[in-house]
Amino acid sequence: MMRSSPSAGPTLRSLAALCLCLALGGPASADDPWEFWPEGQFYFGLSPRTRLFLNAAYAQGKESPIQTLDAAAYVDISFIPIGPRRRRAYMNEDWQRGRYFWARVGYDHVFKAEDGTPSPGEERGVVSLWGKIPLPGDVWLENRARADLRWISGEYSTRYRWRMELTREWVVAGHSVVPYFNVEW
Repeated sequence: MMRSSPSAGPTLRSLAALCLCLALGGPASADDPWEFWPEGQFYFGLSPRTRLFLNAAYAQGKESPIQTLDAAAYVDISFIPIGPRRRRAYMNEDWQRGRYFWARVGYDHVFKAEDGTPSPGEERGVVSLWGKIPLPGDVWLENRARADLRWISGEYSTRYRWRMELTREWVVAGHSVVPYFNVEW
């Protein structure tokens, strides 16, 4: 639940002005900046501590003849937070906002095609750990450490990734909006 503060009005106006400036700004150098990459994400609660996450994403590069379709299924497992106040939040808030530390384990298959001809895909086992901490101003810092165990054309490789994300929930016209900024290595 979001608490309002005396400075919420000017901050919200600043955010609205920033969004307006970004919407009016044009692309810097692209001749045709529009691409459409559909993605669907679905979450199903299995228990108070676990959920199923299904993801499907399609991508086609404009400057490359490669098309990909990712189909993935993961299980998220949360760890019970320490302290009675956090335990109450854990049971009352939505799954991700009420969790401070959780793991994701799953499988991802990447179908690939080049110029319409199927090419060898990629199989991925995925293991990741997520953690988040509150910062001043109702901002949250979320971190993810992830290992992709990959088999591409029968060859095994690993890829390690780390992502850091800042989020803050806003209520706009009665709806929750959560803008974010993230970086990934």
